[in-house]
Amino acid sequence: MAGRHRPELRELLDAVRGDDVQFATKRRPGSPFATLDRRIAVVSPPELEQLTRTGELGALDALVDLLRDPSRAWAAAVALAAMTGREAKEVEAFATQPEQWRETLGDGAHERWRAWLDETRDRLRWDPELQMFVQAGPEA
Repeated sequence: MAGRHRPELRELLDAVRGDDVQFATKRRPGSPFATLDRRIAVVSPPELEQLTRTGELGALDALVDLLRDPSRAWAAAVALAAMTGREAKEVEAFATQPEQWRETLGDGAHERWRAWLDETRDRLRWDPELQMFVQAGPEA
């Protein structure tokens, strides 16, 4: 988990805590759908916002591991949605009630994300324009 990462990444991962994460939703660049094709953008705390823009695949692994910690799972879920676009609608739906996210989706979050990451890891590429991971190759 966080102990395997370079010092700067570890410091950013320390900011993945609690329910004080703040985010906005915005239209994906190039999408013709203003309300349907939305993405998560973390705005606070600054360290978490910075973490979501690192483009480091190891950050995804660490965030998936943090989904097991009830005090950090919501912030990890928000960061993962921001970095991958996955489960963005779920995060948006529980924006004002993260405790409801934990009750309905939180229990299986680690397993869902771990399975997805293990399956797609070799195809994930950081897109600097989108500021998120995208899947490369024919399965994208």
